Amino acid sequence: MTSPLDGFINAGGASGAPTAPNSRYYGLPTLTWTRPDGTPVRYIARRLVPQPEQFTVLRQYFVTDGDRIDNIAASQLGDPLLYWLICDANGAMDPQNLTAQVGRAIEITLPSGIGGNSG
Repeated sequence: MTSPLDGFINAGGASGAPTAPNSRYYGLPTLTWTRPDGTPVRYIARRLVPQPEQFTVLRQYFVTDGDRIDNIAASQLGDPLLYWLICDANGAMDPQNLTAQVGRAIEITLPSGIGGNSG
């Protein structure tokens, strides 16, 4: 019998699945923890969020009224599911904070570790 987590992980073509290349969890291993009663529990390994200094800035995007982070990711990165790259690069834990202020400059970057750092 396949566990719900195994089914989710194995559905790599599904939008947002951890094995999809545009997932923030892509490439992370699945681990198993055993409960005291012996029941195994599978989970995805912890993802460490990179520091904003680890990104190479390509350009800045200035927030306009009504912007949403997924729409910005679609227009700037070609995929709305890559919104998390913009959050990581700008040190945002809450995606809505990035678009809350009209005129705010948001850095559009390469993924962490690609192209050296921007400093």
